Amino acid sequence: MLQIRDANKQITHLSSVFTNILMERGLLESKLFPVNAYICVGFYQTYARLYDVMKQVWQKTTPEELAKKSKTLLSEVQALSTTYLWLYYSLARMGVIFNKFGGDVSKEPKEKREQWLFMLDNWYRLATNYFNTGKPTVAASGGTNLAFDKKTISWLVDHLQPVTEEKATKTRRAIASVDLYAFMEECEARAKIIDHGPYPLDGGEVLVVSEYTNLYDGTGDLWLPWSKTDAKLPSSSLGVAMTLKGASVTFNDVGTMTVEPGDYSKLVTKMGAYTKRAGKVVPIGLDELSAYAQAADAAQAELYMKFAEWDRKQLLIAGATAYWRGFARFTNQVGITKKIDWGLSPSVVEEYLPKFMEVDADPAFFRMFREPEELEKDPTLYLLPG
Repeated sequence: MLQIRDANKQITHLSSVFTNILMERGLLESKLFPVNAYICVGFYQTYARLYDVMKQVWQKTTPEELAKKSKTLLSEVQALSTTYLWLYYSLARMGVIFNKFGGDVSKEPKEKREQWLFMLDNWYRLATNYFNTGKPTVAASGGTNLAFDKKTISWLVDHLQPVTEEKATKTRRAIASVDLYAFMEECEARAKIIDHGPYPLDGGEVLVVSEYTNLYDGTGDLWLPWSKTDAKLPSSSLGVAMTLKGASVTFNDVGTMTVEPGDYSKLVTKMGAYTKRAGKVVPIGLDELSAYAQAADAAQAELYMKFAEWDRKQLLIAGATAYWRGFARFTNQVGITKKIDWGLSPSVVEEYLPKFMEVDADPAFFRMFREPEELEKDPTLYLLPG
């Protein structure tokens, strides 16, 4: 178990990670969803329920075992889902201490403090065993998201094909359609999307990978209550790998890749695609991506029309539900997903839904807008006392 001193080192680091993400992205805006408001409802839901869920997960596996199992292509547990383990719980804890206890951490119930220490310990063990760097975050890994082993990299490279600038552009457009659909289904969040890399190759090239999981293909259980559409993607998972030469590539802890220059199609040397069938990762042709794009465009349009008819309360509940349901990525690994109640807790709906029907952001977020010297002494995500 992490000692309080070591836990506080990680809380200080995570405070910096969170601040940098928020400064980079700003508060999220949407003409359709009240994104910032539903995120707040979602993180209070995780504070109420996530400890009980993850306690069941860690009774059936260890963070080390899950990390090893997840260092594979098309894994549900990856950098972004690992970030979710600390991000939403810590934001809710910040909100409770700020709003209910006036910032006095000594008033935090001992039980909740011990739960947070448990959550931090297991997150840290998972993350440091998942990333090849042995660090707990993408930020601590120098802006790289590296988890695949040499065998996986070799498999990807072996299934790449040379592409022209025109072919690279066409393929990127197809993937952009899948991106938009995946983003819309998660209530305008990136939960289905993860970028990996950069893996250095010979000749100054780097390998980067974009993956999508839990897409609607008409089979299996619905990922979210509204996931069913007339349009169906060819498979529920998709990966696209490419090599770049002469580009600068960085990653962050919410699974996003930034490539400089932004219009990098002319720097793409090879590309390849793959999916999972009957539990096995298999390559697919780049020409098959047009079918994914066509279905994704149609599904996105269906979802948009559905959401556009909903009022703010329905959209708030949907967004918070999507964030909470995201932790099924962990329960799926130990076969307990159907035993969990993925609805919002009545206490959360009663206390927080009315509040965020009226406001778009929790007042506790103002903690990050303090002077650097104050942030250094009192990190955004409140240290544990002792």
